[in-house]
Parts: sequence; structure tokens; C-alpha cells
Amino acid sequence: MARPVDHQRRAQLLDAAVDYVLEHGLSDLSLRPLARDIGVTTTTLVPHFGSRDQLLGAIINSVRDRMLQAVDLPQAAEADPYALIHDAWEWMSSPKRERMYRLLFEIYGNALQHPETYGSFITHIVEDWLRIMTTAFQAAGDSHDTAVAKATLTIATGRGLLLDLLTSGDTERVNTAFTVFLDALGRPAPTAEAW
Repeated sequence: MARPVDHQRRAQLLDAAVDYVLEHGLSDLSLRPLARDIGVTTTTLVPHFGSRDQLLGAIINSVRDRMLQAVDLPQAAEADPYALIHDAWEWMSSPKRERMYRLLFEIYGNALQHPETYGSFITHIVEDWLRIMTTAFQAAGDSHDTAVAKATLTIATGRGLLLDLLTSGDTERVNTAFTVFLDALGRPAPTAEAW
């Protein structure tokens, strides 16, 4: 009879595995080097995660959860959508999150080639943000259709600018483009009180 999973130990191993993948990428992920790097054996990993694919799924979900930390989810529905977008951009474009977003684009590329393995990630990474941003735009007064369109444009533009930033490293140019995008999207001009 199999021993029950120690959930605290599983969480520790998962955090270490995510850190490993952030450093080494997913493409050549193998249990043996991963286990060696985090100081355990493969016989320790398997009871906690099952197969390599199950571990991969857990890592991807953990990365997705870390990305959602860019938004205070309980407050998002009532937030000014433009402030929400700005704050999310500040969080995502921070140099200390560069490895996480490099991994995001690696997962995207793998998902296009292997949707059977990565499909859930792709569905959630779009739907999570689409739901958050649509709700914020609607709360600010946009119709549902306009809110969905603005949310879609925001997600696509944000990810495109982030990819540009990661590949070019041109922070000033990309941040300027982001500001122009927010203004074009309809961000209200600052009020007298904001000055």
C-alpha cells in the first residue's frame, strides 16, 4: 500500500522544482538531473508527483499561480482597469521576474507544438487574465463586448511588449510604447487632484 503524500514536503519539492525549471528551462526536463540538483532522488519525487508529466503539470500550474500574483485578485473587480494594467506591467516587467517570463514564452512555444501536454496552461493563462480584465473594464462602465475587446487587446499587447523587452532589453523604448498603448486604450487624463 502506498504511503499518503506529505503535502508540506510536496510543496517544498515543487518550489525547488520550479526554481530549477526557471534556471534550466523545461525543454530537456529530466527527473534525474532535477532530483540531483534539489538534493533528492527520483524515488523521492515519484511518490509526491507520479510521472514526469504530472510533475510538469504541477510546475506549470505553480508558475501560473506565481504570475497571477501580479494582481490582487479580490480587489481586481473593483480596481481602475488602467491602474490594474499599469501595476501588472510594473510587476511583470521587473528584471527580477525575467526568468519567469522567459519560461512563460518557452511554455507557450511548447504548447503550440504539444497541446495535449500544455493545453490546460494555455487555456488558463488566457482565460484567467481575460476574466480579470473584462470584469475590471465592465466595472469601469464599458459594455461587455467592449470590455472583452479591451481585455483581449490588453493581454495581447502586454505579452507582445514583454516578449520585445525580453529579447531586446530596451526598457525605455518598451515602457514608452506601453504608456502610448494605455493612452490609446482610453486611459483617462490625470485629474487636478492627481497633480
